[in-house]
Amino acid sequence: MKFTDQTIIDAKLVKEVVKSYNTLDYSPRLKELLRMIFPGDSFNGLCKLDLHRMMNELVVRSYGGEQVVKYALFKAFKNKNVVGAYEIKVKSSRVDFLTINGHTTSFEIKSNLDNLDKLAKQSADYSSAFEFNNVVIDERHLKKCLAMIPEQFGIITVDSNEHHFLRKPKMSKHLDPIAQLALMTKKELVQNFGLVIIEDILKSNNSETINDLFKVALKDRYRSRWEFIVEHSVDILPIDIQFFFNKNIKPAQIYT
Repeated sequence: MKFTDQTIIDAKLVKEVVKSYNTLDYSPRLKELLRMIFPGDSFNGLCKLDLHRMMNELVVRSYGGEQVVKYALFKAFKNKNVVGAYEIKVKSSRVDFLTINGHTTSFEIKSNLDNLDKLAKQSADYSSAFEFNNVVIDERHLKKCLAMIPEQFGIITVDSNEHHFLRKPKMSKHLDPIAQLALMTKKELVQNFGLVIIEDILKSNNSETINDLFKVALKDRYRSRWEFIVEHSVDILPIDIQFFFNKNIKPAQIYT
């Protein structure tokens, strides 16, 4: 099965396939998922890597979800002097992508398939922990988004082929050292402050020091995982980038 510009694909079926797909799927399961889209093809003769590639092409060409945007963010930063990370929990939210260098910069993705129900709460949570914050949104969300996010947030709009920087982020005015310390593990607190009780750290450190050491802790936490996917990026399919960030398994062990 080869994709062409004339290939007609049912978007609803693709959405169901993406929900069911797992990077760890074996060949029989991959064929089963692909046959949901192309019922006339048995996919016999294709190796596991070929099946993964076909699944990847299906998602990249026919699905407007966050997987494609997450890989685009990876490509944008993989050759820069940053440490990147996916899915960082902040209070009751979870930011899609974060970069750390001299500053922390977050990226919340709202694709064509997402709604904005949680965006106001998410933007407040991210503003409490990270210095610069962005939303990466499908253009259909733009008007509603502008009414929901702080003016310090950057806005990047995306469509099927392009992205546009509509507004650059400004430094958050709502950094909260308590929120930052709450994101750190006990081990990280001890390594960076010599203390584990947040109240004691607040008494002996100002907010600027806490912010600086918070960034050090995040870089140390995620550096090896980020460097792994950068090193193996040639062999990682776009829709699987977050899996390999989390697991750090050599791609050949998954795709063959």
